[in-house]
Amino acid sequence: MDYLFEKVKENIYVLAVWDSEWKSYNNCYFIVNDEGVTLIDSGKKVHAIYLEKALNELGKSLEDVNLFLATHGHEDHVEGSAILKHAKKFLHSNDNDLLEQLDKMQFSNDLKANEVVQEFDYELVGYHTSGSVVFYHRPSKIIFTGDFLCFFGDPLSKEGLVSEGHDLRYEWAKYLRDGGVPKDHLESFLDGLKLINQFDNSVMCTGHGGVLVGDIQDFISELIKVGEVSKIK
Repeated sequence: MDYLFEKVKENIYVLAVWDSEWKSYNNCYFIVNDEGVTLIDSGKKVHAIYLEKALNELGKSLEDVNLFLATHGHEDHVEGSAILKHAKKFLHSNDNDLLEQLDKMQFSNDLKANEVVQEFDYELVGYHTSGSVVFYHRPSKIIFTGDFLCFFGDPLSKEGLVSEGHDLRYEWAKYLRDGGVPKDHLESFLDGLKLINQFDNSVMCTGHGGVLVGDIQDFISELIKVGEVSKIK
């Protein structure tokens, strides 16, 4: 199985595993600090071996992961977390019913817990799943968007996995302009974009494919403008 493991910023890394079944890179993220490792999203159960490989590259082990945050409850974002025996795990309560093959008791729904809010802000965007959450990591100024805004099934940018991704930005605006987000969901999607843009974002870490660096707020603002025009067509 093809996978990429790259540095995003100091002490923050992306693991992108190629999912041959779904024809997409599935992403998860490691934040390394003095207390241990925070993992955001985890891939499918079959991807768990790559979590361990990535940790080993960092000189860490599964026991070092002390916090797991799920952007939402789909299998490609939570199933791999089953191998994390020492981590406190968090998921929004709206997605509890998606945990079909996982013990729901593993997860806390208290996103206001100190383990979360000491470094993160979060917003419920409620598009893609009713419990979709974006996490903003204050120390790094990174926004983790999950599948609310991602590049599912898209090729990586010609500029690389972690890049400004001008081609990806263009394609997302075109997708929105061409009606990719249905009109009955457009208002909810635009509300989510506005929540993202309240943060001082330097990097956008998505649930699938490219990780965007540079001018994130400008990119989100462009999508909002395109979406507002689409609303009145």
